[in-house]
Amino acid sequence: MRSVSSAEIAHLQPLAGGLLTGKYRRDAPPPPDSRFANMANDPFLPSRWRERALQVCELLEPLAQEKGCTMSQLTLAWCAAQPGITSPIIGPRTVAQLEDNLGALDVELSEEDLAGIDSIVEPGRMISPFYEADFGPHRHRW
Repeated sequence: MRSVSSAEIAHLQPLAGGLLTGKYRRDAPPPPDSRFANMANDPFLPSRWRERALQVCELLEPLAQEKGCTMSQLTLAWCAAQPGITSPIIGPRTVAQLEDNLGALDVELSEEDLAGIDSIVEPGRMISPFYEADFGPHRHRW
């Protein structure tokens, strides 16, 4: 079985379930209409809510501001810039999210930008475990 690169994983869940959109802050609760506002009802969400993800957002925010784009756009532009990736798979919930995501097409990342992002998130690493595997019995089966 071949290993999967971080870029291959990133194109499937490029915004890390919303963690890389910039809407979550270390010093504030998740927005009421967000996925992570419902952590008490989803057993997987608390394990995905990571201090490291919030730290990465804080470190990437200045680059997004410098580029004049949103965090979502920066993240999607990074995904699209990875070798072998032709299209990050997006999953907007609203038209506003779709329009924001499409703005990533206008974000240009230099080699220096890409290297800077790699210094924040080491290539081959993840900021949140979205692809954990548990091949044991399903939790809802006896």
